Amino acid sequence: MRGPYLLRPLQVDISVPDRVGGVYCLAKKPKEIAIVARAERNLREAIKAHWKEYEFFWYEPALSPREAYINQCYLYHRYAECGTLEHNEHPKPPDKTEVKCPICGV
Repeated sequence: MRGPYLLRPLQVDISVPDRVGGVYCLAKKPKEIAIVARAERNLREAIKAHWKEYEFFWYEPALSPREAYINQCYLYHRYAECGTLEHNEHPKPPDKTEVKCPICGV
């Protein structure tokens, strides 16, 4: 994961490639990941949508929605065990893709 970066629109524009999918994490405190999410098409815009709610972000581009989902699953399981996630719902696979979580098989 790349980051942490301060979650400010200009910082996102500078740091995150445009029109690329991937996975991202958001936090209110530097080392307490609160959200693990993915964007299948535009990582930059997905992250910027949260700039008023969170202070920090990390991201990792992905070559496909499938790769983004797999990365999101790994991060979800890692941080769900820490107990810091605000939403403890397992990620859903991308539409029209037959892929299961590499950790739990969901």
